[in-house]
Amino acid sequence: MSGFVWTRDRVRAALGLPEEGGPAKGYAGISTDTRTLEPGELFVALPGARFDGAEFVSAAIERGAAGAIAQRQLDDVPDGFDFFLVDDAIEALGRLAGERRREIDPTVVAITGTSGKTTTRELTAGALGDGAYASPANFNNRVGLPLSILRAPADAGIWILELASNQPGEIAALGAVAEPDIAVITSVSEGHLEGLGDLQGVLAEKLSLLRSLRDGGVALVADEPPDLPRAAGEVWPDVRTVGLGPTADERPERWSMSERGVAWRWHDVDFELHGFGSHLIRNALFACCVAHLLGIEPEDAARRLGDVELPPMRGEVRRLDGLTLLIDCYNANPASFRAAIDGLDALAAGRRRAVLAGTMLELGGRSETLHRQVARWMIEADIELIAAIGEFREAFAKIDRDGLILESDLETAYRRLADELSGDEAVLIKASRGMKFERAVEMFQRDFGTDRGSSETRTRG
Repeated sequence: MSGFVWTRDRVRAALGLPEEGGPAKGYAGISTDTRTLEPGELFVALPGARFDGAEFVSAAIERGAAGAIAQRQLDDVPDGFDFFLVDDAIEALGRLAGERRREIDPTVVAITGTSGKTTTRELTAGALGDGAYASPANFNNRVGLPLSILRAPADAGIWILELASNQPGEIAALGAVAEPDIAVITSVSEGHLEGLGDLQGVLAEKLSLLRSLRDGGVALVADEPPDLPRAAGEVWPDVRTVGLGPTADERPERWSMSERGVAWRWHDVDFELHGFGSHLIRNALFACCVAHLLGIEPEDAARRLGDVELPPMRGEVRRLDGLTLLIDCYNANPASFRAAIDGLDALAAGRRRAVLAGTMLELGGRSETLHRQVARWMIEADIELIAAIGEFREAFAKIDRDGLILESDLETAYRRLADELSGDEAVLIKASRGMKFERAVEMFQRDFGTDRGSSETRTRG
């Protein structure tokens, strides 16, 4: 339905407000930012941590807004200006998005997971081709998801939406807005524990997406941990598991990794993708399965995936002369750290390995235990050089072994690690996004990259 128009009656209905008489009135669109608001749009005054969104209504009026939604009554609005008073402006934004989703009625693919959701979103968009719309980066919370829906092209037949959560109930709220036809849970592991408590809390939060599926919808979930497929089957009747394990409903016939990328065979078709890590193959399988459900043949999906350029810092491989970097510092939790450690071993192919490790954030009361667990994995993997800051510095504090560098800041840790490198190692750079480890990438580039006359090559995942 490409002729969708916002009218006063439609807005009132979406917000659950009673009908009012009066002449019909339409709005040019929905805006939440007075800096970009266009004349004739309806302004939604979202509250912030340090401000009252209603304070910006006057600015919206000056820019030509035709109406506003706010949590506080305003008296000084001009004649002809529509004002909608609501209890929760963020909920109101979601209601508007839900109205548009239902009226336009595209096929909606909703993707969540502790890790892998952004990569899976990009791969799914790539596999589906030009007829699909994918939500922008980081538009995955109670504000971002509705904005994604409100800005989605009305003529796009498929919408690929990403859903994120760090508090109980957020996925349920987002799912109620998205009403997916296909729900994807890429992974369930110990992440965002500050809000979700423990692994069972994470599992329950992700599973709530399935309860928002439309009748006849399909759930695609990772084949591990084992509790995920079992619990998903208790929530929704049509669940299909995806992964590399022998019990997965959809799994590759064979797969491999190299510095050039990953390769696998699925449905008798060979696939190749720039990037690194077995988890990347699983994420790509989710994309392939979504495409297959929507009528895309594996051969076409394989051709399209080969051209996908994935976001940086998610399993990105860079070659700087003889030094190989595995850059995975956008998301960090124990499961993704374990996968990265395993990937480093495969990438090194017998060369010396090094890890530059930074804190895994949002692990709550389990943080100390989980950092020690990952530290043990690195020791057990016999990684030759380990430089650690933040909570990893404390996790390694009582370990006495050669090749261990513990520092309080990234710059010093990097410098000491760089002094130990001969230039032909494989180096994993891994931390949560909040640690800003892209600075380490810049330092490696400066010291081991073009300054040495190398030609840099990259693959991303």
